[in-house]
Amino acid sequence: MSITERLANLSIPTVIITIIVLLALRFALRKQKHQIAKSIAEMAESLAWAMGLVFLIIRPFFVQAFFIPSASMHPTLLEHDHILVNKLVYRVKEPKLGDVVVFKAPPEATPDMVQEVVKEADDRGLSGEERKQYIARETRCREKDFIKRVIGVPGDLVRITPGYVIVGENQYDHRYLESALRGYASPNGEGKVKLTNGRVLVDGKLVSNSEVAAAVGEANARVKVVPGAVYINGKAIREPYTAEDPDLPYPMLAGPRPTDPEWIVTKDKVPEVKIPKGKLLVMGDNRNDSNDARFWGLLDRQRVLGKAMFVFWPLTRVKWVR
Repeated sequence: MSITERLANLSIPTVIITIIVLLALRFALRKQKHQIAKSIAEMAESLAWAMGLVFLIIRPFFVQAFFIPSASMHPTLLEHDHILVNKLVYRVKEPKLGDVVVFKAPPEATPDMVQEVVKEADDRGLSGEERKQYIARETRCREKDFIKRVIGVPGDLVRITPGYVIVGENQYDHRYLESALRGYASPNGEGKVKLTNGRVLVDGKLVSNSEVAAAVGEANARVKVVPGAVYINGKAIREPYTAEDPDLPYPMLAGPRPTDPEWIVTKDKVPEVKIPKGKLLVMGDNRNDSNDARFWGLLDRQRVLGKAMFVFWPLTRVKWVR
């Protein structure tokens, strides 16, 4: 973590102690007649006021800076982007479809961290209620900030169909296509395959059906492109912000992390997730490389910290988050 990130994430106790030290320095030097001492006293007072304003008023209630640690929001947000998050907006209204939100990740989203805390408790020889309290406290203290896009809000019926390409008699998913079409990736691209409107795009560049057929070893075979889609209340939504269309179905009825059956309703023999009150479905824009609510469960509304508004660093990436 860089020094700027450390400063931006100072804890409240650290801030309060620093303010007390600065004010003590100010009062210690206020009677000094030397100009340098007076300048230091004035600077200490200004810093104390600034820290109080930023860390005790603005950051907790209005705006906070966050750092993007992963690729889950490509291409909207990149690793090492620094963003400003509006913490006030959701105090007066609810998140809506398409909002990019920052939230405290539930324990289910970070199982490695939880396992580490459990191991620490066992290494300390804790048991019973003491062990339980230690695990709960440490898990809460170590919760990570995640950033995802809101795809479903309370009352919505959501289902996702996966994208694939049929060449001849064979079906190919995104993973296979990324490998087969690696030669079409942009020089600085990731080789992301997006299926849309009967077309195959690699890093946003069109790859013809004949090129796709040749790449999978079935030259001259017929190619059919079936894009993945997110359906909200029976209607496929347009998602120009994604790196790829989805490669997995939702709800997930089987597998290592199936969708909670309490959220699933069946309409015309088609399973869908109905978002209950107080929950949100959040997903990463890098749809097939995102640890999101499809896998660890719907997000509690109360965990939402704010809405991502603006990329302010690096300067080459300055923009509104949409």
